[in-house]
Amino acid sequence: MNELIKTNHNSAGEIIVSGRELHDFLEVGTQYTKWFDRMTDYGFDHGIDYLTVSQKRLTAQGNETTFIDHHIKLDMAKEIAMIQRSDKGKQARQYFLKIEKLWNSPEAIMKRALEYADRKMVELQSQIDKQQPLVNFAKTCMASEKALLVREVAKLVTKQGIVIGERRLYQKLREWKLIFANKNEPYQEYLDRGYFEISQGVKENAGGTHAWLTMRVTPKGQSYIFNRLKKENSKEVASIG
Repeated sequence: MNELIKTNHNSAGEIIVSGRELHDFLEVGTQYTKWFDRMTDYGFDHGIDYLTVSQKRLTAQGNETTFIDHHIKLDMAKEIAMIQRSDKGKQARQYFLKIEKLWNSPEAIMKRALEYADRKMVELQSQIDKQQPLVNFAKTCMASEKALLVREVAKLVTKQGIVIGERRLYQKLREWKLIFANKNEPYQEYLDRGYFEISQGVKENAGGTHAWLTMRVTPKGQSYIFNRLKKENSKEVASIG
């Protein structure tokens, strides 16, 4: 079928027509914006039957002007064509009816369904790719099934592509207020959440008796640290770009 008037699809998969292209085909003598305003008086609603689109363009004189067009849904285009009461209007309406018939044919419906499925598969794969580092790290944490020293967590995180040393990781834990600023000991809140484990004891040597305390990060805490570092790293990359 010859394409008398170009048609496109919106994000919802509905057929749309350019208001200006329809105006030109109908050979309407009235200025486009005035004509279209008059057409909307027939009960068409913005956001339901049509959308306004605009872009900046340069005139022949080199001046910038705003070019206004409208994306019209097929039902509205059919009604506008019928309103014109002209041979061009009748021709446009018959053309739109043929477009609609083809659009609703079993073959076209199947084609759109397959295209929709393909898009969803691409979107799903994209989401899987984005989440894969988190999944891999979560698997690593679950596989360890044990709490690790901060330096061991730093090595584990680095293997996942976020380079950070033990000292820098301790700084992050303090910035995030997970551990105290003046000692390597977690706040009680994060002990209760299960992010850390504390082991302590007493040892004796020539200098006397000394108490010792060791902080380890649980698999749950490891996952939390990795996710937070990944988010911060993503923001830094975005700001540079």
